[in-house]
Amino acid sequence: MENFIPIGTNASNHNDKDRTGYKLAESAFESSTVRLFDKLEAFSRFSSKRSLARFLCKSEIFKNILDINGSIVECGVFNGSGLFTWAQLSNIYEPTNYTRKIIGFDTFEGFPSTSSLDNSADSTPSVGDLHGDTLDSLKQSIEKYNNERHLSHIPNIELVQGDFMTTAEKYVEDNKHLLVSLLYLDFDLYEPTKKALEVFLPRMGKGSIVCFDEVNCPSYPGETLALLETLDLQRYKIKRFPTDPWISYIEL
Repeated sequence: MENFIPIGTNASNHNDKDRTGYKLAESAFESSTVRLFDKLEAFSRFSSKRSLARFLCKSEIFKNILDINGSIVECGVFNGSGLFTWAQLSNIYEPTNYTRKIIGFDTFEGFPSTSSLDNSADSTPSVGDLHGDTLDSLKQSIEKYNNERHLSHIPNIELVQGDFMTTAEKYVEDNKHLLVSLLYLDFDLYEPTKKALEVFLPRMGKGSIVCFDEVNCPSYPGETLALLETLDLQRYKIKRFPTDPWISYIEL
């Protein structure tokens, strides 16, 4: 049970009780005798408190951009939890707002490169780390999601594959109309995080939100460095929620 922790999290932050809880959640899911779909319908029974807390945080963030025009940009798709949270919330709260796209950037092959600025006392990221689900699998989930959408003939999820250092500016060039209401930064690393701020901030109006998943995080100092080099922190409150230690945001 020593290594039984959610992928993408810092092992040193999880004690034996945490690991036991994660294992029990998986065991309960596997031993349940109902159909897989019925298990998913009872998600609160099997999900960890951690994942539910993060969902609640993102729900509150989303409600703050309902009256802000622009798409949602998710930097770092991983297994799709964040991307599909935004998509589902959009489908629930604004089913006719087909102009709000949910755009996910990822290599879908783990980190493409790292910088010395990303190293810390307890973490040295390597190329290929944090390899989440496959692009094809995520596309299958988009098909399922679209089946429940009111305007399903108009796609509103886009997955952009590749190294963000080369795909970001090309995407903007190909989508000159793009405005961004929510920028969610979950690259963990310095260079792509800074690139995302440089590329998308000029397209974010007053009231838009920039979210950070690892700012002020000892394991991933690069995200904080990118923030410090891009925005004047004296001008903004870096807000957070009482239910999650990592998700924070700035309202422009």
